[in-house]
Amino acid sequence: MKKIFGTDGIRGKAGEFPITPENIYKLGYLFVKITGYKNIAIGWDTRESSLWIANSLISGIENAGGKPVNLGCIPTPVLSFCTSDSFDGGVMITASHNPYTDNGIKFFNYKGEKISDEVENEITKEFYNFLGEIKLSEKIKNILFIEEKIVKTYLSHIKNKIDLSKIIKTYPVDCANGATSLFIELAQKTLNIKLNPYNTNPDGKNINLKCGAAQPDFIKKESFAFDGDGDRIMGKDLNGNIINGDIILMFLADKLNLDKLVGTVMTNMAVESFCKERKIEFYRTKVGDRFVKEKMNETNAKLGGETSGHIILTDLNSTGDSFAVYLKILELLNTFKIDINDLTKKYRLFPQKVINIPVKEKKPFEQIKGFKKLMEKCEIILGDKGRIFPRYSGTENLLRILIECQAEDRVNEAQKIIKNFFK
Repeated sequence: MKKIFGTDGIRGKAGEFPITPENIYKLGYLFVKITGYKNIAIGWDTRESSLWIANSLISGIENAGGKPVNLGCIPTPVLSFCTSDSFDGGVMITASHNPYTDNGIKFFNYKGEKISDEVENEITKEFYNFLGEIKLSEKIKNILFIEEKIVKTYLSHIKNKIDLSKIIKTYPVDCANGATSLFIELAQKTLNIKLNPYNTNPDGKNINLKCGAAQPDFIKKESFAFDGDGDRIMGKDLNGNIINGDIILMFLADKLNLDKLVGTVMTNMAVESFCKERKIEFYRTKVGDRFVKEKMNETNAKLGGETSGHIILTDLNSTGDSFAVYLKILELLNTFKIDINDLTKKYRLFPQKVINIPVKEKKPFEQIKGFKKLMEKCEIILGDKGRIFPRYSGTENLLRILIECQAEDRVNEAQKIIKNFFK
């Protein structure tokens, strides 16, 4: 039985398994039947395939006895909040930071949180046993709209959580030609704030294309950036240094005087050191914002996130919310009279490299000849002030190897050995 769920929902090339009209229908149908949810919020990003996926999903939900409500082209965290506020469950159509040729599905429970492993496993089991008739229909003909009345409940919530009057100086934000593109115009108008967004002209194919948080090399200097579905945030200072999720976590934990912080196995060791100095309890989880949120629930932590820019601040939302975190960052920068360029100076990271190695199959590491000795050799080079961590991507056929150390020359040496090994 082929696995269909990855670390963040279901994702793949649009038109190929599992992202086909019939399969999307099944998933919508089974989501209703297995969870018992009736009123389902649906949102999507700007990919051209989102149209037929939405129609297939709606068909499946309706034929299972559910009532789909289309919120339109909105960010994932907005869908999450609206689900927790007004619906039994939610479904977001997106492949997040992937190119437009991919698409996917993220399922949410009534709390606006990603569904559990147990529900995913039940959906997978029934997916392969599905014998029902597939009745596809076309309910929507355009994806570039927003159901403003419902979405404004999210904006009212943000207005109550962030002191917008303190935001005098702002920094531009890259919307990645994605799900925040239409939304940010509504947000500026509703919140009466000027944010200078750019890359807000989606054409169905330009989402994440040389733009957005997933392509940090293309972020403009002294600005921030969202990814395609608006659940990640990154930034860049005047010198071109990237302000990643780890820097944002340290900044927020510092200025909000928090006593707990959740990261992942990929979180920079500098964050751990930062927490130790400030007597902040620090926890690591598997990669995936769902696992971060689970650990936050377990430890009662208010802040958690990933290096990639998923930042969960529970006072704002129950999931990674780039727009809300962006406004919170602006509020704090203005309150403490800090410049965006101060972030990379004050919150310094250990030198770190992540090597992405394409693989045809995800073999257990012990089956890769010479891999154990390679890791041991690198561990000796990095010493006790560094570490090496290999893992397979949950969404792509990639082996990711993280190397970090206080001494940059040791990182470079280990990187060279690894690249030679995989030549």
